[in-house]
Amino acid sequence: MTKFRFPLMVASILTVVVLMGASTVPAVQIYGGWTRSDVGLQDKGDGFFVGVGNEIPLASRVFDVSYALEYVQKVGSQPTFFSDPVEGIFPITDAKVTLHCVQPSFFLGARVPDLGFVPRIYVGTSIVLKVSEEWSDFPGQANIEWGYRNTDIVGHVGVSLGVGPVTVDFRYTQGFIGQLLHDNTQPLAAKAETPPEGVHVPEEGAKLTTIQLGAGFTF
Repeated sequence: MTKFRFPLMVASILTVVVLMGASTVPAVQIYGGWTRSDVGLQDKGDGFFVGVGNEIPLASRVFDVSYALEYVQKVGSQPTFFSDPVEGIFPITDAKVTLHCVQPSFFLGARVPDLGFVPRIYVGTSIVLKVSEEWSDFPGQANIEWGYRNTDIVGHVGVSLGVGPVTVDFRYTQGFIGQLLHDNTQPLAAKAETPPEGVHVPEEGAKLTTIQLGAGFTF
């Protein structure tokens, strides 16, 4: 249960703060930007994210609570042996995967008041729901096929800078549950004894990490 202590602790803090009561009408924010993900394969990949959030102003001028619903792409690729149904050879091609994820998210932030710009640091947690798992077209049968779990719990650490209604944000996300699975339901048509030089075999159960850089607008 140790691996769940951080997200449960954050969720508990958020619940206590919310029960203390909000002071004014919540502020709605829409945002989006770029992602760089490590999905347990050899090469990281670039995707994008979008989200809509609702900040709950508190009596405190320093701390705040917010929640959001986000769509996040997590992308990666793996150099893979494939069997050619005609030639019978084993070419190496990048197998690229895009994970389409939806995640309800909760955050606790702290900011420096009384400045023309508003720096804010925050922590949070999300339940990640994989909507779909999209692989690139394979030129034959892969020697090893991989897949991903449908759910994850992740923690966030981020920093944002706001000027008026515009916010620029950087966030690091760490998964807590091993996601990468070996798909042993498929026949190993392309058999390779050892990977070629420079190619690393993924580790089953790898936990996913993502960095996000984006911008938002608050109404």
